[in-house]
Amino acid sequence: MNNPNTVHEVSQLPHEQLKSAQSLMLNYWNNTLKFVQALKSSGFKDDQLLTQASSSVSETPGLTGYQAQTLIFNTRLRFNPAVIVMCESTENVAQAYKQAISLNLPIRVRSGGHDHEGECTGTDVILLDLSRLKEFNVKKVNGDYIANIGSGYRFFQVVPKLADNNPPLTIPHGTCATVGLAGFIQGGGWGPWTRSKGMCCESLVGATVVLGNGEVIEVNAEDDIVDANDPSHKKLLWALRGGGALSYGIVTHFKVKAFEIPDEIHRFVINWNTNEDDLSTLELLSRWEDVINNASTDKLVGTNLKINAIAANSQNKLLYHPSTMYGYWQGSWQALEQFVSKYFPNSTPIHQGTDTKANYNSALMGNWSRNSLFDVLKKQKRLGSLANADGTPFTPDFDAPAPHKLTSKVVKGSGLTKNGKEQLIQSLTSDLINAKSSDLGLFSYVTLGAIAGPFYNEISEKEANARVSFPYSKSQYTIQYQTWWNESVELKEQGQNNKVYNYINRAMDWIEVSRETQIEGTEGAFISFKDSAIPTKDYFLGSYKGLIEVKKCYSRDSANHLRSRKTII
Repeated sequence: MNNPNTVHEVSQLPHEQLKSAQSLMLNYWNNTLKFVQALKSSGFKDDQLLTQASSSVSETPGLTGYQAQTLIFNTRLRFNPAVIVMCESTENVAQAYKQAISLNLPIRVRSGGHDHEGECTGTDVILLDLSRLKEFNVKKVNGDYIANIGSGYRFFQVVPKLADNNPPLTIPHGTCATVGLAGFIQGGGWGPWTRSKGMCCESLVGATVVLGNGEVIEVNAEDDIVDANDPSHKKLLWALRGGGALSYGIVTHFKVKAFEIPDEIHRFVINWNTNEDDLSTLELLSRWEDVINNASTDKLVGTNLKINAIAANSQNKLLYHPSTMYGYWQGSWQALEQFVSKYFPNSTPIHQGTDTKANYNSALMGNWSRNSLFDVLKKQKRLGSLANADGTPFTPDFDAPAPHKLTSKVVKGSGLTKNGKEQLIQSLTSDLINAKSSDLGLFSYVTLGAIAGPFYNEISEKEANARVSFPYSKSQYTIQYQTWWNESVELKEQGQNNKVYNYINRAMDWIEVSRETQIEGTEGAFISFKDSAIPTKDYFLGSYKGLIEVKKCYSRDSANHLRSRKTII
């Protein structure tokens, strides 16, 4: 006879185990209600506390404020936070954060919403939205222009404000106008100024940070602030310079060193292999590498090489991929033409626009970031305006939210080996790519973002690693594998019934295969091109141990409330 006191006998029956789990859910939801009530009692307005039960309206008829605010940039991912807190001040952020952790509620923090794996939000979390933090001012400090920028700013909002200054200023911004400064600068901050001005994290000189215990501190590069662990907060500033967002605290304001806009900057593109095989991909890649590693090309302040993936063809021994070089040139157009003639003979630069002190605006370089259905329609309708099926104009969707998947690698300072170049090119030649995909708005390609240039040529690796936690300062360039499906309005309305879905799974498989492809001369990956399947330490290489120490000793977050899938662990 079984002993009634055995563990087996006293354990709960299955339906009782289910009830226990449900009671934990009840406790969570009760705490969520307590959270909302506590913030309302402390002065938060109704339109700052959005839940599924909220009746607030959005700018889109038929959508509540809550429903509209659940959207993030990667529309492949959908999440439903328990509460979205629209913070309007640093005090709001600290108060909401402390209230959430006191009730043991999980938190996420969102500024621009461009986290490619959606880690800026979540289901059943307290989402602290920083988009209303819009403090902005510029001061001259010891001869430098320092911009104090709220974490709610995106580039299309802050770039014009900087340009309106006297003199007109800018910062090393990115290519996508809708990206928020907060995630961009904490991820490193690659963009069209990188070769000349470095990653944007190099310009970070201070921040307002809500730590893991809810305390608010000011971090300034030159201040001597008393702290038992770090007398001048230099360790925390180092971590914020490219060590990834959220891990060390919630940044509500950034102090960024700005620079005066040059007199004349030209945006240009050069296309290859769009109609016929005119330059092998191997030759093009080698020439582009020569350019970014050449000390005499300092007028090319930034560049990106985009190479489209193509369907595999065993008969092709020498491969030709449709490719585009994007560039930002400081100086005259005539000097640019001479540069192109020297390094890319028989190639023609196409003028995309001229930026000056008087007209530097929020247009940025969206077409550097991704291929677009706009490109396809432009090619199909070489004359006349582009239009959707209903006749409304079809505008570029380079910065519009869209479903996608990314992964990345980074090329070492020593560069790709000969075999590495061939491995990269072969990875872009796959039977998982369908030749019809791009016509339907599904694009698969890599973008190579140049890091090597005048800024980093002048410092040693030791100096770079001591200044910023971004671990790739002495690398040549990033490799970003991308697949996007950017349908027209008509196809988006068809949802699952449109034909692009016939090819998406294979394109996603191509990303998976690309991640595992060995390319000699690469290391790690770039956190701003987040892929949840890549181990966190691979993103930070030699900085990883130091970042762990900052998180453990400085963020004052013993329970690790400041966490997501790819935060420092």
